[in-house]
Amino acid sequence: MNSERVEQVAEAISSLGYQGIVKFDEEEPEYKTFSTFSSELGDEPHRSLLGICAGTADYQLAGDAQLFWNELEQVALSHGQLNSTKDVKQILGDFMEADVNARLNQQKRTRLVKLFDNGFGSWFIENYGEAEPLAVWESLADALDNPMKRKTIVFAMKVYDIIHLIENGTYLDFPQDIPIPCDLQVERVARTSGITGSEDEDEVMAAWVEVAQQVSDNLGRSISLLRIDSIVWQSGQIIGEHEPDREAARNALIGHFEEVGIGHEQAEILAKSFTAEM
Repeated sequence: MNSERVEQVAEAISSLGYQGIVKFDEEEPEYKTFSTFSSELGDEPHRSLLGICAGTADYQLAGDAQLFWNELEQVALSHGQLNSTKDVKQILGDFMEADVNARLNQQKRTRLVKLFDNGFGSWFIENYGEAEPLAVWESLADALDNPMKRKTIVFAMKVYDIIHLIENGTYLDFPQDIPIPCDLQVERVARTSGITGSEDEDEVMAAWVEVAQQVSDNLGRSISLLRIDSIVWQSGQIIGEHEPDREAARNALIGHFEEVGIGHEQAEILAKSFTAEM
């Protein structure tokens, strides 16, 4: 871990301010889908259950994440109601027919059935608003017989967190070091920002945990790795499109950050920080 670069990256992210960090979650495709649901479909507990369950199937897509969540939105709105676990099951069943879910389709269907057969759906609804976020995370992992740090499990919790933001204006109280998936984008930005040159997953995650801790200290409030993940994932995609052309990557990052709603000065600082070692 490069402590100097960790500090500089943390300062660049901190310069966005809390509301600036939130803006990146508002750009996530699931945010847009569940914002629509919040005003047009169902009740909060069942919207949350649908989001968590769908989040466990967001992998090996025959298309991109935007298409995945757009298709879910169309299927759910066509169903017309979302007030029971039966509605959630029917929407998910119809959603599995979408082309975006063609890859590993039977595996996805089996996982979704397992969630309900093992009681997660009913437990979640019965305990909605009472169960701590960590308990929901543990229950989901147990229902699928997966480790809590499994990529799809953590991503489902990120969806749950974003839905809570939409519905209540605040994030859930997850542990600050919730282990975000160490995917291609997370590894890429760790390298191009210089926070670590290691390819070891544990070392990459340790560096991002330290970034999140320093951002939290700088802002005086808990900023979990789920928040960092949205910024890093969006940035990693852009860097990947332009690598190894650092100047092009920086310009593209600045453009994206400004579209998100970040001021030019902060956008420039963050773009330079994320490409310092590119």
